Amino acid sequence: MIPLADVHCHLLAGMDDGPQDWQQAVAMCRIAWDDGVRAIAATAHQNPRWPEVTPQRILEATIELRRRLEAEKIPLEVYPAAEVMIGPEIESDFECGRLLSVSNLGCYLLVELPSGMFLDLRDMVTRLLGLGVRPILVHPERHPELLHGAGVVEELIQRGCLIQVSAASITQNGNSRVTEGLRSWVRRDIIHLIASDGHSPTRRPPGVSAAYGRLAEWSDWAKADRICSINGMAVLEGLPIETPRPRPRKRRWFTRT
Repeated sequence: MIPLADVHCHLLAGMDDGPQDWQQAVAMCRIAWDDGVRAIAATAHQNPRWPEVTPQRILEATIELRRRLEAEKIPLEVYPAAEVMIGPEIESDFECGRLLSVSNLGCYLLVELPSGMFLDLRDMVTRLLGLGVRPILVHPERHPELLHGAGVVEELIQRGCLIQVSAASITQNGNSRVTEGLRSWVRRDIIHLIASDGHSPTRRPPGVSAAYGRLAEWSDWAKADRICSINGMAVLEGLPIETPRPRPRKRRWFTRT
C-alpha cells in the first residue's frame, strides 16, 4: 500500500476537543502509523469556542508532539495545521497572521462551515485565493446543500477550492443516500483529499486505509493513491495541486415517485 497522508487530525493535547493529554495524543499517532499513515497534520480548531488557540500555541504543541514521538520511536512526520471556522473576518484574520495555514507555509488553509449552517462560499474562496492561500473545505459531506445540490460544490472547485472528505463518511456513515452521493463525488472527481478528522484513540480514532480501499473499489487504485496520498503530501509540503474539472452528473431518464 502506498504511504498515506492525513491532512486533518486533532492530535494536540488539551488544545481543543481532541486528545486530552499527551498519552492519548501519542496513542493516536501510533494508531495512524499502524494504519499506514506516514505524514499527518496535527490540527486544532480555530473558532470562537477556543479563542485561546493561536498559531503560536499550535506550533509549540506540534514541536512537543514531535519530541514525544521521537522518544517513543514512532517515525510519523507531523505538520502543524488549524481547522478554521468560516466567518466574516476570515480574510482579514488570515492577512493579519491570526490563522494558521497548513504547515505554516501560507499555501493551504483548512476551513469548515459553522455546524448546521450553510453559507455561500464563492466570494470567500475568491478572496482567499487573492491573498495567496488556497482553501480546503473540510467534511462538506455533512451539508446536503453541497452533497446533493446541483452545481454548488462544482462552482467552488472551479473557483479553486479543494474538497476534503472524512474517512469515516466513506466507510461507516450508515446512510445509503450519503454513500451514493459520495460514490458519485469520487467518480466525478469532486473529492481531492481524504482525512481522518481523528479526535481520540477510541471515540474518533485516526485512520484512512479503509477509506483508501473503498475509493479503489468505487473507482481505481490510481485515483485512491492520488486522493489519499499524493495530494495530501503536496498539501503538507505546500506544493501545487492540479485538479481535474468535475465531471457532469449522470442524467436521469426517469423520475422516482
